[in-house]
Amino acid sequence: MTITPPGAPPGMPPNHPEGLPPNVPPVPLYPHNRVRRHLSELFRLALPVVIARLGMLIMAVVDTIIVGNYDSASLAYLNIAHAPFTSLMVTGIGLLTGVMILTSHSVGRNNLREAGQTWRACMPYAVLIGIAFMVLTWKSDWLFMATGQPDEITEHASALAMILSIGMPGALIYITCSFFLEGLQRPLPGMVMMIGANFVNLVLDYGLVYGAFGLPEMGAEGAAWTSTVIRWVMAISLLAYILLMRSHSDYGIRDGFSGWWRHSRDARHMGYAAGASQGMETSAFAAMQLFAGRLGVVAAASYGITMTMLALMFMVALGLASATSVRVGIAYGRRDRPDMALAGWIGLLTTMTVMLLLSAPLYFFPGLVAHLFSQDATVIATTAGVLILMPIIFPTDGGQNAAISALRGAGDKWVPTILHLVSYICVMIPAGYYLTFVAGLGVAGLFWGIVIASLVAVSGLAIRFAIVSSRPIKAYQQ
Repeated sequence: MTITPPGAPPGMPPNHPEGLPPNVPPVPLYPHNRVRRHLSELFRLALPVVIARLGMLIMAVVDTIIVGNYDSASLAYLNIAHAPFTSLMVTGIGLLTGVMILTSHSVGRNNLREAGQTWRACMPYAVLIGIAFMVLTWKSDWLFMATGQPDEITEHASALAMILSIGMPGALIYITCSFFLEGLQRPLPGMVMMIGANFVNLVLDYGLVYGAFGLPEMGAEGAAWTSTVIRWVMAISLLAYILLMRSHSDYGIRDGFSGWWRHSRDARHMGYAAGASQGMETSAFAAMQLFAGRLGVVAAASYGITMTMLALMFMVALGLASATSVRVGIAYGRRDRPDMALAGWIGLLTTMTVMLLLSAPLYFFPGLVAHLFSQDATVIATTAGVLILMPIIFPTDGGQNAAISALRGAGDKWVPTILHLVSYICVMIPAGYYLTFVAGLGVAGLFWGIVIASLVAVSGLAIRFAIVSSRPIKAYQQ
């Protein structure tokens, strides 16, 4: 006979150690049962998160395929325009990471109103970041000129960056709402919304790029406008879901935003480190994109296609990493160090295994994959030559993201950021530049730089998690 411990949330399975208040001890589990439970919960939470994250990138893949088949030059313009936008958006995602982590900590303590307060405090913060980053993206022309982009690329990419910038606030509002629901272990609404958005994106993208269905033919601008409109529709829809969900009163969702700056302090401080970390990593990859632009249109298009595939598969790693962060965060909220360590290691090893399996098609069929994105024989040949490196890049890049997410869930802030600084700013950019321009490897040199940096990152972060997960966890202070 099993008994559900008192204080467990409604629907919690018997003998389940999560969601209990601090004064209710969990039912002991044997080691193999704990591993099985973590794997089960990891995939249960990660699957909808992976689908939602994949949805974000599938829209970019659709843009790349449609625009790439429309015109290779237009694809190069769109890829370059995405460099500053993506860099700032991912920085914003990092700044808002505290929403998910602190929400999961509150769930671990079974404090629902505290979780709701985290969301209410961080919504105005997300809007503020979104407006600031919109202005910076709008003014991207100086970046293209400063990095030596050809005049033709600078002109067209600047116009596309202005269109993309309008969707920045919407993207960060959506991320804030999505992080809150994921911290509550309720990722399904974000997944369903993302699936619907992808169907709309496919039709509208094709229509506006090629002038189909009676819509104007706009080329790459059509893809940019489609992305911007969809980001705002998703933001408004997920915001409405949270405001109207049945349990909104349990979380105090409609209690207003008074004192949001003070109440968002812990989430902001956690986000500063995560934002700096993700911002540096994404900026480093943007620098590599700009290096590719200096090599010409073919190199920029090839790099963009390969990075689209890397980013697409990285969304799988990001979903698993987000689930790892929540799993570690809940154990951290309960002050259960062994369970926290187990959750982190399972998340890291599972992510690296899954990413290795996903790299196989790109390794064995690189030409076929490249042909999906372009009809240009030169672009296809160049892209196929670098796709064979993905079995090294996928597991290490995905693994470093899982490791850093586990560290964030455990409350570690600045050391992971320093490790990212070393790996991507101090290692990847110099190595990529040297191998590309000095050693003369061309686009392949950029990806060998990524290989080196990813190996450094995953090794350093795994060692750091081993250190952090072996320490006693301090008692929670009200």
